Amino acid sequence: MTTTPENSYRLSGGAKFAVDMGPLAVFMIAYFLGGKVVSLAGRLLGNEWCLRESSEMYLAVAAFMPAFAIAFAYSAWKEKRIAPMLLVSGIIIGVLGTLTLVLQNKTFFYMKPTIVYLLFASLLYFGLATGRNFMRMIFDGALHLEDGAWRVLTIRYSLFFMSLAIANEIAWRWLTRDCPVESVSVASSTGVWSTFLRDCGGVDLAKCVGEANWVKLKVFGFTIVSLIFTGLQAPFIAKHMLDDEQTGEATKKQSGKESSGEN
Repeated sequence: MTTTPENSYRLSGGAKFAVDMGPLAVFMIAYFLGGKVVSLAGRLLGNEWCLRESSEMYLAVAAFMPAFAIAFAYSAWKEKRIAPMLLVSGIIIGVLGTLTLVLQNKTFFYMKPTIVYLLFASLLYFGLATGRNFMRMIFDGALHLEDGAWRVLTIRYSLFFMSLAIANEIAWRWLTRDCPVESVSVASSTGVWSTFLRDCGGVDLAKCVGEANWVKLKVFGFTIVSLIFTGLQAPFIAKHMLDDEQTGEATKKQSGKESSGEN
């Protein structure tokens, strides 16, 4: 009987990029172009629809959640497994996104990056304290390093995630400090869509510029900083990479440890 190599189930570069960035692209389009999309959809259906100026975040979250769910399902189907970090992100997105929409409170989604980063940092520290290599989850088996190198990377990434969490908390609280308090006033004809739509002839709240800047920081700023940080680890990783023979020995050693621990 032949077996299929595990690597054959890995997403290709283009597919992985689509899974990682596709939902973010949907979020950005819904947030910054949502008004035009809503108006166009209304005209196509013979209605006059206008997006509430202060509801861009709600529309973006409502669009982002199913987009992420599709990406998650595709990744799980294609790779025949669920990536641990993707699962953690999915649970947090589902819970906080739902709370954002149901309770009409953007704070939940503002804090999503903070919670994700703190959870990742905590998991890495927990793994370090218990002798488990959670760091491999981040790199998803793409790297084979000696134990000491994994430990150093774990500490570095834990501190990095904690720094991002602190940066996000400072950023969203500072940037949205002058955002107007929402008071929903919509046309009754919008029905269940009252969260997003308003009477096109009515008076609406001004768009919060600080919120838009936070969205740009979240999507572009944190992504760029993460890529730069990962790039800076390249010399260290290259120095401690194991060859095929060393990788096999390390794998056997790790398996032996896990077996003895289970017994």
